[in-house]
Amino acid sequence: MNALTGSFFLLGTAAFVLVSLVIGVRLAMLSRRTGENPELYLGLGILGTAVLGYGAIIASVVLRGPEGTSAGTPVEVALTGFGKLLHNMGLTLVLLFVVTVFRRNDAGARMLFGVAVSALWIGMVGLGATGGFEDMTMKNVFWWMEYAVVWTYPLWGAWESFRYHGRMKKRARIGLADPLVANRFLLWGLASMGTFAATWLASWPVLLPDPEMVLPFQTFNYLSTAAMGICTVTLYSLAFLPPAWYRRWVAQAAAPTGGARAA
Repeated sequence: MNALTGSFFLLGTAAFVLVSLVIGVRLAMLSRRTGENPELYLGLGILGTAVLGYGAIIASVVLRGPEGTSAGTPVEVALTGFGKLLHNMGLTLVLLFVVTVFRRNDAGARMLFGVAVSALWIGMVGLGATGGFEDMTMKNVFWWMEYAVVWTYPLWGAWESFRYHGRMKKRARIGLADPLVANRFLLWGLASMGTFAATWLASWPVLLPDPEMVLPFQTFNYLSTAAMGICTVTLYSLAFLPPAWYRRWVAQAAAPTGGARAA
Protein backbone atom coordinates (compact mmCIF):
# COMPACT_ATOMS: atom_id res chain seq x y z
CA MET A 1 0.00 0.00 0.00
CA ASN A 2 1.55 3.29 -1.10
CA ALA A 3 1.48 6.51 0.89
CA LEU A 4 -1.38 8.05 -1.11
CA THR A 5 -3.57 5.00 -0.70
CA GLY A 6 -2.75 4.82 3.00
CA SER A 7 -3.60 8.49 3.50
CA PHE A 8 -6.95 8.12 1.74
CA PHE A 9 -7.77 5.03 3.78
CA LEU A 10 -6.96 6.85 7.02
CA LEU A 11 -9.03 9.85 5.90
CA GLY A 12 -11.98 7.65 5.00
CA THR A 13 -11.73 5.72 8.27
CA ALA A 14 -11.49 8.90 10.34
CA ALA A 15 -14.47 10.45 8.54
CA PHE A 16 -16.53 7.30 9.00
CA VAL A 17 -15.81 7.07 12.73
CA LEU A 18 -16.18 10.78 13.52
CA VAL A 19 -19.42 11.31 11.61
CA SER A 20 -20.85 8.09 13.08
CA LEU A 21 -19.89 9.36 16.54
CA VAL A 22 -21.70 12.66 16.03
CA ILE A 23 -24.84 11.00 14.65
CA GLY A 24 -24.89 8.25 17.27
CA VAL A 25 -24.61 10.76 20.12
CA ARG A 26 -27.21 13.03 18.54
CA LEU A 27 -29.73 10.20 18.22
CA ALA A 28 -29.12 9.07 21.80
CA MET A 29 -29.64 12.64 23.04
CA LEU A 30 -32.78 12.95 20.92
CA SER A 31 -34.13 9.86 22.64
CA ARG A 32 -33.63 11.52 26.04
CA ARG A 33 -35.73 14.48 24.88
CA THR A 34 -38.51 12.47 23.24
CA GLY A 35 -38.57 9.51 25.62
CA GLU A 36 -38.76 7.17 22.60
CA ASN A 37 -36.72 3.98 22.28
CA PRO A 38 -36.06 3.70 18.50
CA GLU A 39 -33.72 6.70 18.46
CA LEU A 40 -31.83 5.21 21.42
CA TYR A 41 -31.54 1.80 19.77
CA LEU A 42 -30.23 3.28 16.53
CA GLY A 43 -27.91 5.80 18.19
CA LEU A 44 -26.30 3.22 20.47
CA GLY A 45 -26.26 0.76 17.59
CA ILE A 46 -24.25 3.15 15.43
CA LEU A 47 -21.90 3.92 18.31
CA GLY A 48 -21.37 0.23 18.98
CA THR A 49 -20.81 -0.93 15.41
CA ALA A 50 -19.21 2.03 13.65
CA VAL A 51 -17.32 3.75 16.46
CA LEU A 52 -16.42 1.69 19.53
CA GLY A 53 -16.46 -1.87 18.19
CA TYR A 54 -14.93 -0.98 14.84
CA GLY A 55 -12.30 1.17 16.53
CA ALA A 56 -11.21 -1.57 18.95
CA ILE A 57 -11.02 -4.19 16.21
CA ILE A 58 -9.01 -1.90 13.93
CA ALA A 59 -6.65 -1.13 16.82
CA SER A 60 -6.13 -4.86 17.34
CA VAL A 61 -5.41 -5.43 13.65
CA VAL A 62 -2.95 -2.53 13.55
CA LEU A 63 -1.11 -3.80 16.62
CA ARG A 64 -0.86 -7.31 15.21
CA GLY A 65 0.66 -6.03 11.97
CA PRO A 66 0.29 -7.50 8.48
CA GLU A 67 1.65 -10.91 9.52
CA GLY A 68 0.29 -11.06 13.05
CA THR A 69 -3.27 -12.26 12.56
CA SER A 70 -2.55 -15.71 14.02
CA ALA A 71 -0.38 -14.79 17.02
CA GLY A 72 -2.01 -12.24 19.27
CA THR A 73 -0.52 -10.84 22.44
CA PRO A 74 -2.82 -10.59 25.51
CA VAL A 75 -3.51 -6.93 24.72
CA GLU A 76 -4.32 -7.68 21.09
CA VAL A 77 -6.55 -10.60 22.02
CA ALA A 78 -8.37 -8.46 24.59
CA LEU A 79 -8.92 -5.70 22.02
CA THR A 80 -10.28 -8.21 19.52
CA GLY A 81 -12.71 -9.67 22.05
CA PHE A 82 -13.75 -6.26 23.39
CA GLY A 83 -14.23 -4.92 19.87
CA LYS A 84 -16.40 -7.89 18.90
CA LEU A 85 -18.44 -7.50 22.08
CA LEU A 86 -19.15 -3.81 21.42
CA HIS A 87 -19.73 -4.34 17.71
CA ASN A 88 -22.20 -7.17 18.25
CA MET A 89 -24.03 -5.24 20.95
CA GLY A 90 -24.42 -2.41 18.45
CA LEU A 91 -25.52 -4.81 15.72
CA THR A 92 -28.15 -6.29 18.03
CA LEU A 93 -29.51 -2.81 18.76
CA VAL A 94 -29.64 -1.93 15.05
CA LEU A 95 -31.71 -5.05 14.40
CA LEU A 96 -33.90 -4.18 17.40
CA PHE A 97 -34.43 -0.74 15.83
CA VAL A 98 -35.53 -2.38 12.56
CA VAL A 99 -38.01 -4.69 14.31
CA THR A 100 -39.38 -1.91 16.55
CA VAL A 101 -39.87 0.62 13.76
CA PHE A 102 -40.90 -1.55 10.83
CA ARG A 103 -42.23 -4.84 12.27
CA ARG A 104 -43.46 -4.07 15.78
CA ASN A 105 -46.37 -6.55 15.72
CA ASP A 106 -44.92 -9.11 13.31
CA ALA A 107 -44.31 -12.46 15.01
CA GLY A 108 -42.25 -13.68 12.04
CA ALA A 109 -39.94 -10.68 12.27
CA ARG A 110 -39.45 -11.25 16.00
CA MET A 111 -38.56 -14.87 15.28
CA LEU A 112 -36.07 -13.81 12.60
CA PHE A 113 -34.57 -11.34 15.05
CA GLY A 114 -34.20 -14.08 17.66
CA VAL A 115 -32.54 -16.47 15.23
CA ALA A 116 -30.11 -13.82 13.95
CA VAL A 117 -29.14 -12.57 17.42
CA SER A 118 -28.75 -16.11 18.76
CA ALA A 119 -26.48 -17.08 15.87
CA LEU A 120 -24.46 -13.90 16.32
CA TRP A 121 -23.81 -14.34 20.05
CA ILE A 122 -23.39 -18.11 20.06
CA GLY A 123 -20.93 -17.69 17.22
CA MET A 124 -18.93 -14.98 18.98
CA VAL A 125 -18.78 -16.77 22.34
CA GLY A 126 -17.95 -20.09 20.70
CA LEU A 127 -15.26 -18.49 18.56
CA GLY A 128 -13.64 -16.93 21.59
CA ALA A 129 -13.80 -20.18 23.56
CA THR A 130 -12.07 -22.08 20.74
CA GLY A 131 -9.20 -19.63 20.28
CA GLY A 132 -10.62 -17.45 17.55
CA PHE A 133 -9.67 -14.21 19.27
CA GLU A 134 -6.03 -15.31 19.36
CA ASP A 135 -6.00 -16.71 15.82
CA MET A 136 -7.87 -14.32 13.55
CA THR A 137 -7.46 -16.72 10.61
CA MET A 138 -9.66 -19.36 12.29
CA LYS A 139 -12.86 -20.22 10.39
CA ASN A 140 -14.71 -22.85 12.38
CA VAL A 141 -18.48 -23.30 12.66
CA PHE A 142 -18.72 -20.53 15.28
CA TRP A 143 -16.93 -18.09 12.96
CA TRP A 144 -19.41 -18.85 10.19
CA MET A 145 -22.36 -18.41 12.55
CA GLU A 146 -21.18 -14.96 13.62
CA TYR A 147 -20.21 -13.71 10.20
CA ALA A 148 -23.36 -15.00 8.52
CA VAL A 149 -25.15 -12.32 10.57
CA VAL A 150 -22.44 -9.64 10.29
CA TRP A 151 -22.40 -9.93 6.50
CA THR A 152 -26.16 -9.85 5.98
CA TYR A 153 -27.83 -7.78 8.71
CA PRO A 154 -27.76 -4.44 6.79
CA LEU A 155 -29.92 -5.96 4.06
CA TRP A 156 -32.92 -6.22 6.38
CA GLY A 157 -32.79 -2.53 7.27
CA ALA A 158 -32.26 -1.60 3.62
CA TRP A 159 -35.27 -3.64 2.48
CA GLU A 160 -37.60 -2.18 5.09
CA SER A 161 -36.40 1.37 4.42
CA PHE A 162 -36.88 1.11 0.66
CA ARG A 163 -40.32 -0.44 1.19
CA TYR A 164 -41.41 2.39 3.49
CA HIS A 165 -39.89 5.00 1.19
CA GLY A 166 -42.19 3.78 -1.58
CA ARG A 167 -45.21 4.15 0.69
CA MET A 168 -44.21 7.53 2.08
CA LYS A 169 -43.36 8.89 -1.36
CA LYS A 170 -46.90 8.20 -2.57
CA ARG A 171 -48.34 9.89 0.50
CA ALA A 172 -46.03 12.89 0.12
CA ARG A 173 -47.29 13.42 -3.42
CA ILE A 174 -50.78 14.16 -2.11
CA GLY A 175 -49.65 16.11 0.92
CA LEU A 176 -50.18 13.36 3.53
CA ALA A 177 -46.51 12.96 4.48
CA ASP A 178 -43.46 15.14 4.94
CA PRO A 179 -41.19 14.81 1.86
CA LEU A 180 -38.11 15.09 4.09
CA VAL A 181 -39.26 12.11 6.17
CA ALA A 182 -39.95 10.11 3.00
CA ASN A 183 -36.50 10.98 1.74
CA ARG A 184 -34.95 9.91 5.05
CA PHE A 185 -36.17 6.35 4.49
CA LEU A 186 -34.46 6.34 1.09
CA LEU A 187 -31.20 7.67 2.54
CA TRP A 188 -31.20 5.15 5.38
CA GLY A 189 -31.80 2.33 2.91
CA LEU A 190 -28.90 3.50 0.76
CA ALA A 191 -26.67 3.89 3.82
CA SER A 192 -27.55 0.35 4.88
CA MET A 193 -26.50 -0.90 1.45
CA GLY A 194 -23.29 1.11 1.86
CA THR A 195 -22.64 -0.64 5.18
CA PHE A 196 -23.25 -4.00 3.49
CA ALA A 197 -20.84 -3.17 0.66
CA ALA A 198 -18.14 -1.77 2.98
CA THR A 199 -18.35 -4.85 5.23
CA TRP A 200 -17.83 -7.18 2.29
CA LEU A 201 -15.07 -5.09 0.74
CA ALA A 202 -13.20 -5.05 4.04
CA SER A 203 -13.62 -8.73 4.89
CA TRP A 204 -13.75 -10.79 1.70
CA PRO A 205 -9.96 -11.48 1.81
CA VAL A 206 -10.47 -13.65 4.92
CA LEU A 207 -12.23 -16.17 2.68
CA LEU A 208 -9.10 -16.74 0.62
CA PRO A 209 -7.13 -19.91 1.46
CA ASP A 210 -3.81 -18.04 1.38
CA PRO A 211 -3.57 -14.45 2.78
CA GLU A 212 -0.96 -13.59 0.15
CA MET A 213 -3.56 -14.06 -2.58
CA VAL A 214 -5.06 -10.70 -1.65
CA LEU A 215 -1.85 -8.73 -2.32
CA PRO A 216 -2.71 -7.87 -5.96
CA PHE A 217 -6.06 -6.45 -4.80
CA GLN A 218 -4.81 -4.69 -1.68
CA THR A 219 -4.77 -1.15 -3.11
CA PHE A 220 -8.23 -1.56 -4.61
CA ASN A 221 -9.50 -2.98 -1.34
CA TYR A 222 -8.26 -0.04 0.76
CA LEU A 223 -9.47 2.59 -1.71
CA SER A 224 -12.91 1.06 -2.25
CA THR A 225 -13.51 0.43 1.46
CA ALA A 226 -12.58 4.01 2.35
CA ALA A 227 -14.70 5.43 -0.48
CA MET A 228 -17.69 3.37 0.56
CA GLY A 229 -17.26 4.47 4.17
CA ILE A 230 -17.26 8.12 3.10
CA CYS A 231 -20.38 7.60 0.96
CA THR A 232 -22.15 5.87 3.84
CA VAL A 233 -21.54 8.59 6.41
CA THR A 234 -22.49 11.23 3.82
CA LEU A 235 -25.85 9.51 3.52
CA TYR A 236 -26.08 9.32 7.33
CA SER A 237 -25.45 13.07 7.51
CA LEU A 238 -28.09 13.93 4.93
CA ALA A 239 -30.60 11.68 6.70
CA PHE A 240 -30.07 12.85 10.28
CA LEU A 241 -28.27 16.21 9.94
CA PRO A 242 -29.67 17.62 6.68
CA PRO A 243 -28.30 21.08 5.85
CA ALA A 244 -30.68 23.84 4.82
CA TRP A 245 -29.84 23.56 1.12
CA TYR A 246 -30.72 19.87 1.15
CA ARG A 247 -34.01 20.51 2.93
CA ARG A 248 -34.87 23.09 0.27
CA TRP A 249 -33.89 20.71 -2.53
CA VAL A 250 -36.13 17.92 -1.19
CA ALA A 251 -39.05 20.33 -0.75
CA GLN A 252 -38.62 21.75 -4.25
CA ALA A 253 -38.34 18.29 -5.78
CA ALA A 254 -41.63 17.28 -4.15
CA ALA A 255 -43.49 20.53 -4.90
CA PRO A 256 -44.48 19.87 -8.56
CA THR A 257 -46.34 16.66 -7.66
CA GLY A 258 -47.73 17.85 -4.33
CA GLY A 259 -51.32 18.06 -5.48
CA ALA A 260 -52.70 18.79 -2.05
CA ARG A 261 -50.29 21.64 -1.50
CA ALA A 262 -51.00 23.10 -4.94
CA ALA A 263 -54.72 23.02 -4.24
